[in-house]
Amino acid sequence: MIKLFEPFENKTFPVKNRFVRAATWLGACDGATGRATPAAISRQAETAAGGAGTVISEFAYVSPEGQAAPKQWGIDVEEAVGDVRQLSAAVHGAGSKLVVQICHAGGARMSASSRGLPAYSPSGGEYPGSDIIAQAMSEEDIKKVCRDFAAAAKRAKDGGADGVEIHGAHGFLLTQFLSPLINRREDRYGGSFENRLRLTREVYAAVRGAVGADFSVWLKISATEGAEGGYGSDEGTEAALTLLRDGVNVVEVSSGTGYATSEHIPSVVGVSAGESEAPFAPYAAKIRASAPQNSLVLLTGGLRSLPVMAALLEDGVADLFGLSRPFNAEPDLINRWAEDDARPSACISCNACFKTAAYGVVDCPIMRDRQEGNWDPL
Repeated sequence: MIKLFEPFENKTFPVKNRFVRAATWLGACDGATGRATPAAISRQAETAAGGAGTVISEFAYVSPEGQAAPKQWGIDVEEAVGDVRQLSAAVHGAGSKLVVQICHAGGARMSASSRGLPAYSPSGGEYPGSDIIAQAMSEEDIKKVCRDFAAAAKRAKDGGADGVEIHGAHGFLLTQFLSPLINRREDRYGGSFENRLRLTREVYAAVRGAVGADFSVWLKISATEGAEGGYGSDEGTEAALTLLRDGVNVVEVSSGTGYATSEHIPSVVGVSAGESEAPFAPYAAKIRASAPQNSLVLLTGGLRSLPVMAALLEDGVADLFGLSRPFNAEPDLINRWAEDDARPSACISCNACFKTAAYGVVDCPIMRDRQEGNWDPL
């Protein structure tokens, strides 16, 4: 288990340990402007102070029409560079690295976040679980998405981040294009696997062009869509490997969408330390086995205990390990583990944390001191 805590020297993304704070929507940014608030900065930086070697920011929308959720962070304007500078300074001050996650929701939007703007998706129409009717994207719309991702990535770099992560998972726009269930286009962006993956590759190329060859670019992917009629793990694996061959430095392996079957929903309920832990590890292992030299695989989802992560590292399943909900419950979890208190995370995977956004910031209403927030005890 010691190896998890040791500096990981590599040519791609050297870090002080193998633990990553996976991106987590906080619901704490300014609802009108998307600017980060002190609460949004401190909630992310506290995990770095708590021992995580890398912090992935909450998902930041690259354009107003790409906003997914209320009070989400926006990196769509130059003023966002100041937000990144604040977050970078706080994370770097704790000796950790910052990766900014950038995202376009496509049709996967909440009406409360729409600001009256139209939603866009590959083919238009209703998105599963959404109350918004999206417009089908034109090729000019697609080109704008690439430009928006590139500009957002440049802002992250200008703000002092150590890397940027393209969100291609969990049912957002890039997942929608990869999905044969959602994508019914008949042009060069629909139909075959190569066509459905085209936008993700074009977004990556635009981002790489904006940040240069030496800046770390990551991709988060759902290894399987997890729904009848959607793409399976064979296509998910090939998508990840294709982007790694294109030059992506790190692939973060997750699974599913908001409309997936229960075992594939990204925030799986009921995970506990032991046999139900790390449900997406088989997908990461498949990708890691064929990944190009010097690329890294980050496994996220349902990780709760040191012995499981140590075994996955020893078996070559993944290089880095991402946790989200456990840090909502215990932001200093890694420091606790480093101090020889190896009890599993106190997180019980109930997802009550996501209900607290209505009260100002996503947090754990069970484990953390309720005096820190304004919500009623659940």
